Amino acid sequence: MDLVARQIMQRNVHTIAPNVTLPDLEKEFIKEGVGGLPVVDTGKLVGIVSRSDIVRQLVLEHHVAERTSDFYFDDAGFHEIPLVTFDQIADRIGERIERLQVKEVMSHTLVKVSPNESLKMVAQTLADNHVHRVLVTEDDRLLGLVSTLDLVRLIANGRIKADIDTA
Repeated sequence: MDLVARQIMQRNVHTIAPNVTLPDLEKEFIKEGVGGLPVVDTGKLVGIVSRSDIVRQLVLEHHVAERTSDFYFDDAGFHEIPLVTFDQIADRIGERIERLQVKEVMSHTLVKVSPNESLKMVAQTLADNHVHRVLVTEDDRLLGLVSTLDLVRLIANGRIKADIDTA
């Protein structure tokens, strides 16, 4: 019998509220030993957030700061009196990141599978969507989660065989 999502999913999935700040989100990642969490608002699954979302936001914040500071900077240095120094810009980015909430960086696109989805289709869904976790849902209710690490554990524990052609 082939394995299905229900048999391999993590059942006790920790979730996070959309109004949690990014520093508190990072604390939850560390406490739970995960890199992403489903976002639930008043019992409804509304998104998913991962460390990649935080990195994406940091890059965006840095880009915006560079674009605004480049207005005052040319090859010879500052050609007008800058409103802020680069250190001050970095401080402002840090302060803004500390105030941002999960809802501002989370993905609203939910990659989901049914509890009876085959392991092959779960893996294919992960690969096709370039994600590290897929939500197992039924009638829009979160039942569990399957991550790429869960699949690796199955191979490592010998529960599934990975045929690797070395030729």
